[in-house]
Amino acid sequence: MAFKVDFDKSPQGFIDEDIIPLLEVLNKRVFSTTSSCSGRITVMSGAKKGESKWIYKSHTEADVEAVWNVVSGLADDEVVRFFYEPFIVHVKCKDFESASSMLSLLHLNGLKKSGMISGKKLLVEINDTGRIETILDNSLGFEYIEKLVLEANKRLESTKKRIKLCERLFSGRD
Repeated sequence: MAFKVDFDKSPQGFIDEDIIPLLEVLNKRVFSTTSSCSGRITVMSGAKKGESKWIYKSHTEADVEAVWNVVSGLADDEVVRFFYEPFIVHVKCKDFESASSMLSLLHLNGLKKSGMISGKKLLVEINDTGRIETILDNSLGFEYIEKLVLEANKRLESTKKRIKLCERLFSGRD
């Protein structure tokens, strides 16, 4: 059966294009992917899940001017949250051996934050590092926003390379 990529259960309703080749590789093996994100840079309002709203979101290099426009346009008492989130994939394994083997391979190749998140369902989380989370308000200068966005872009570029590494690892190519 072909891997279906046109819909998923995320709020955006589709799978990030950059991660599809990795999902295809994993789903051809003894694994079944359940959720994923190729990494993203976001600005959100609200502090609680369900109350939060994306103001800016990019799965590719973030636009400094666009983030600056959001921040500089905030009211004096308004605060938003800035995130850089690395790639993440949840993978259901057929047995404990395949989960253990996957984790060993990931850890040996620098993805040390990856781990088993459900022993009962044999669910492995492949996760990169380098997350950024901070609050922003309109008292911050352009130079700070520029540094923050450029750092997030650098980390996003790195996580995209890690996705390609995982593709090679699980397709048997070195």
